[in-house]
Amino acid sequence: MALQGSLDDFSLPEILQLIAVQQKSGVLRLTSGEDLAVIFFEGGRVVSTRDRRRSAKDPLKPFLLQTGRLTEAQLRQIETIEAESRRDLTDVLLSGNYLSSEQLGQALEHQIQDTLHQLLTWKAGTYHFSGDARTVPKFAVNVRLNTEGLLMESMRRMDESVRYKESLSSPAMVLRPKALAMPPKEMTAAEQCVLPMVDGLRPLRDILAQAKLVEFEAYEALHHLLELGVIEVSLSAAPQKVTPIVREARPVAKPSGGAVPVAAALVAISIAIGHWATPLLLTRVARSENLDPGEVSGLQWIDTSSRLTLALETYRAMHGKYPADLGELAAGHYLSPGAVQSARLQFDYQSDGATYTRTPR
Repeated sequence: MALQGSLDDFSLPEILQLIAVQQKSGVLRLTSGEDLAVIFFEGGRVVSTRDRRRSAKDPLKPFLLQTGRLTEAQLRQIETIEAESRRDLTDVLLSGNYLSSEQLGQALEHQIQDTLHQLLTWKAGTYHFSGDARTVPKFAVNVRLNTEGLLMESMRRMDESVRYKESLSSPAMVLRPKALAMPPKEMTAAEQCVLPMVDGLRPLRDILAQAKLVEFEAYEALHHLLELGVIEVSLSAAPQKVTPIVREARPVAKPSGGAVPVAAALVAISIAIGHWATPLLLTRVARSENLDPGEVSGLQWIDTSSRLTLALETYRAMHGKYPADLGELAAGHYLSPGAVQSARLQFDYQSDGATYTRTPR
């Protein structure tokens, strides 16, 4: 199966879900401007996001540094060994006793999740999937992760990140322990990591940089401690608001329609084809097109009507009702804006939430 095109036409969740449902093996290459990324699949499961041909851009290296699993000095040693021996990073990590096999496996799983979360923030780009099992790499430690589980966790992170950054809104913000507050008896490892750093002196940016956590985990831990009342914002150390001097009073135009918050663009990047609906719906669509579901080999056979059905059923599964307007499918990233526009040209859509009608024009 070979797929290629623009992420404006087919969203990344759609593509990943299709590969997972059809249990394909191969590599998905993504490009956005100067950014390049790869995702390797084996039997529809994600096994790696590392490209051996681009060792200098290996996402595992900065992840190991950021999370404190390696020091700068250790990484320099490892890169020297890599260059001289041409061995893979995972092999060097194990043979040099930098990490145990179990520690490396956990690091790979967390790094893949973090990379996928970052890829889902791309606003535009292109994709190319080559369904060749021979391209799937084998490392000293191998993982096989459920694609749908990775997508659901990434969706949660996208949603929660917006909420966290509403409370922790400025990198210059200073947090401090709340007077007389007692830390909870049970704290996550991330919360145990960030709590000692909340001293009323360090700005948020320093905590994020020094916490040995990926950014989302640090925000999540700090936000939870803030909600529990263990820590609070230090108002005396908060950045001052600067009011510009108005030289001349001028009428201010009212904003038209209200500004749409950033949250609306990021809330709930939904999986276009849900775990519970996809196999059944793909089979139903394939039958309607007189296709053998086992022989379906790409996105090209999924027409506008079929994609709309999948998106509507997934929206209902996620929200408990059908959307009142097809525009909600684009806003929630269930369908691309182009696919929604195409559906509007082909169908008259109406819904009361419980049911919907779709009449060809």
